[in-house]
Amino acid sequence: MAKTVFFTKEELRKRLRTFGLDELKVAEIASLFDKNNKHIDVISFVIMLERFGVQRSDISSFLHDLGIDEPTLINIFSKADFTRLGLGNQEITQVVLA
Repeated sequence: MAKTVFFTKEELRKRLRTFGLDELKVAEIASLFDKNNKHIDVISFVIMLERFGVQRSDISSFLHDLGIDEPTLINIFSKADFTRLGLGNQEITQVVLA
């Protein structure tokens, strides 16, 4: 079952600043939430943060602080990797030793 986490815009802005993001990137992320009726799927959120240079350990810590457990975090980052590689929701059907 899908889980929804909540945080205020100010909490998000504060946390993004601690990651070292400048005000332009913080504003871009906040406006993306506004454009999407204050919702973003977690995979897109993770990919965007990584694109802006936020370390996975920081993203993981942030999501963990919001109540997301370890197995779910692993799933989120795996899906983010698959999405970035263009595999989307495809399942891996075989592993080949080269």
